Amino acid sequence: MKPIKKRESLSRQVFEQLKQQIITGKWEPGEKIPSENELSEMLNVSRVTIREALQTLVALDLLEKKQGEGTFVKELSGETYIDALLPTFVNLKRSKSFSVHEYRKIIEVGAIELVVERVTDEDIVELKKILNNMKKYKDDLERFALEDLNFHLTLCQITKNPIIEKANFLMKDYLKETMSEIIKTMGSEDGIRYHGEIIEAIENKDKEAAKELMEKHLDNNLNYI
Repeated sequence: MKPIKKRESLSRQVFEQLKQQIITGKWEPGEKIPSENELSEMLNVSRVTIREALQTLVALDLLEKKQGEGTFVKELSGETYIDALLPTFVNLKRSKSFSVHEYRKIIEVGAIELVVERVTDEDIVELKKILNNMKKYKDDLERFALEDLNFHLTLCQITKNPIIEKANFLMKDYLKETMSEIIKTMGSEDGIRYHGEIIEAIENKDKEAAKELMEKHLDNNLNYI
């Protein structure tokens, strides 16, 4: 860690440095971090400043305080990782569903062209299997939502693009939460219909139809946000 520059916000600098220790893996999940006194000496700032930074990290679910034991690094979920990378003054939880919708339109509508180009017969079989599971669980909306998520994650895997796959992995918790909320209101019928039509367009190697259907599918979801 680097010495703190006095001309900038001390608690902000401390927060950023400690956060980097966590998200870069220098402090591993489950590891006990140095005490407030030790961090104060290491960074040459007061314990009050250290405490403020630690409280923010605990609020972001990056650290966990255990009474009488100390402060420990928590396991990072995709959602926690995204929150950690965003400035703390941005509250992504406000209008989160709409933000996720915008993300999905950018990623999934563009990615569907790669899917059409790179899909294999085995991929088609897998997509149809997921669609059958969606039909099977159409009255169990919680299970249906998981199959719905699996369908969209599988499409991104079919692109064979590691950046797209990684982005969706990091967004998985957000996707799961927002899709579940939408499906509670929307039900299962629309998802089954759109997914079936998307598979058909992919199988026919029709990029324009697949892209148009994905866009309509996502815009339809917007009605339930």
